[in-house]
Amino acid sequence: MNRPERVLVPLLLTVVTAGLLTACTGADSGPAASGATPSARPTPTPTAASSPTPSPARRSPTASPTPSTAAEITEAVTQWYAYGGETAMVSLIKEAGKAQSGRPSEKEEFDLVILDFGGLQDALSTARLFGSIPDPKTRKTWSAAIERLDEGTREVLDSAPEGRTFQSPAETGQALRGWHTFDQGLKSLKATEARLRRAFGLQPPSDPWEEG
Repeated sequence: MNRPERVLVPLLLTVVTAGLLTACTGADSGPAASGATPSARPTPTPTAASSPTPSPARRSPTASPTPSTAAEITEAVTQWYAYGGETAMVSLIKEAGKAQSGRPSEKEEFDLVILDFGGLQDALSTARLFGSIPDPKTRKTWSAAIERLDEGTREVLDSAPEGRTFQSPAETGQALRGWHTFDQGLKSLKATEARLRRAFGLQPPSDPWEEG
């Protein structure tokens, strides 16, 4: 007797030129000597074009200097955190936790699964707006978290059966792969939160992992 497959209810989603002037100079003959028979004016011989005056070098737009010293990086990361970075990170942690509430249990043979990824996808969109963390190490884990969570979410959603309640074995395997990628995103997200706390002393008032 075939074992029943897991139930998956699909998610209701919300998603100068500068012109150079050249001047030609012509040689004009001087006035004829007084009383002398006027002679034919010589045909002016064109001279080589004078060298153009170099245009002043165009100045590039003023860009914010890239922080390089430890003190500069700390200050830049602190500003990133204060002006939206903290909110984006906390929201992503909480929404990732909520999304996991619909994850099927490996201990149960038959699960009714309700996927709720709407809030997570909104949080991912916000997190992308704050992707440029001034610290290279923190930026690497933060980018990986966003990428993996997004990729895992999409794969799980794509595994939802269309017009059916039960998943096929192939769809079940795809869902498991999606959750595995999702777990990698959570791991990178935890590494980001930990580095901000340990390296820069930045942490939210309460633990977002407990609240999620």
